[in-house]
Amino acid sequence: MPLARRVQPPASLSEHNHAPTQGRASEPAPKRPPAPLFSTPPLPENVEFAPLTHELIPSFKRILSLTLPVSYPAVFFTESMDEPFHSITLMALWHPAPVNGGAHSSIAQEPRLVGAIRCRILPSANLYISTISLLAPYRSHGIATHLLQKVAAEAVELHGVRCVTAHVWEANEEGLEWYKKRGFDIVGKEDAYYHKLKPQGAILVRKWIGVADLLAHPDAVSVVDR
Repeated sequence: MPLARRVQPPASLSEHNHAPTQGRASEPAPKRPPAPLFSTPPLPENVEFAPLTHELIPSFKRILSLTLPVSYPAVFFTESMDEPFHSITLMALWHPAPVNGGAHSSIAQEPRLVGAIRCRILPSANLYISTISLLAPYRSHGIATHLLQKVAAEAVELHGVRCVTAHVWEANEEGLEWYKKRGFDIVGKEDAYYHKLKPQGAILVRKWIGVADLLAHPDAVSVVDR
């Protein structure tokens, strides 16, 4: 699953730390906290996140067709409007002027859909990124990471997810690097995952969700504290 486009889930909030290496009984080895998943710059003031609506589906389809080498059936989009998919699907809208404060144009302009994430819940509390996409001119703003951050926090609260997983097309080196920089590990490979692509292989990546990841999102504090 390429970047301009796709991603996945964590384990229990504070549990999944690697066991510390053995040290002397009087000097236990210090625990090294996992790297935060959502270390990212502030979201641009022009960006607004919104749930998927029927009106946005045509733009959602267009983004996927522009950024991904695979096509999605109509059922993918109709299911995205139903639970549990709808609560873990999020759109990124780019406004001509800052959403909160700032100078606004006197001519009303509709925001543009520039990015989207759509996930599903798998067994073992796994949040799987079906697709995460962002139009090229809007990259390098942290928008895709913020999309993942918000959906993961929602999935922890609503579905108790513990990890995020995704498939990355083996030829998509840029997408794989994106996941690695956000703390994802390579956990496997499927040689014939993309039947219509060459090469056909997909790399499976996974990141366990920790407390530090959720604290990076203000809406997640109640989840951590409860």
